[in-house]
Amino acid sequence: MYHLNISKIIILFIFPLIFIFTGCSQKQSNIETESLSIEKKRKAIVANALKYLNTKEGKDCSGLVALVNTENGEPYYKTKKLNNHFSNDYRSKAIYNVMKSDERIAKKQSPKIADLVFFSDTLEKTKRKVGAENITHIGIVTQVDRDGTVHFIHNIRGKNVIGVLNEKYPKIANKENKNINTYLKRCEPSRSKYECLSPYFLSAYGEIERRF
Repeated sequence: MYHLNISKIIILFIFPLIFIFTGCSQKQSNIETESLSIEKKRKAIVANALKYLNTKEGKDCSGLVALVNTENGEPYYKTKKLNNHFSNDYRSKAIYNVMKSDERIAKKQSPKIADLVFFSDTLEKTKRKVGAENITHIGIVTQVDRDGTVHFIHNIRGKNVIGVLNEKYPKIANKENKNINTYLKRCEPSRSKYECLSPYFLSAYGEIERRF
């Protein structure tokens, strides 16, 4: 009888612990599954964007993003919501506004593939206002190297090409025979060369939706 009671006590004590640990394990498993799903989605978005490399699809930078956004289940913004965030004639600024309202803008954080990259004051007649949010150009991150070089596909002058930027070395275009920064604006003789490189115009990164 004594041994039976001890057995009951052990079962009553251990069973809740098993339930708790099983629940934690299940929760962790769900997190890992969700993470893998997001990474798979990121790769799919990049693959979709790269199929338009060296073409004129989209016609401009925000047009390319809109095309990729539509074909991948709208991971960047919902088209209906975008219409409520136009502050000027630039769709790239409107996209930035949507992501900012959703708290998906990161200004000091390493991007991941499929994230958006935003640039300010890239137009020929504008001067860079550091700290301003005058978004005029946008691209999609396709690769991030160990040395910090970020590759992105964007439409510039009517064609989809790959650009690169490296915030660690913002004033040089090449390092050790590697192109780490591309030009986003034609440089006038009066401008310093680094003032035409991509890091000079970098404003922020925009993260894809966690669930879509």
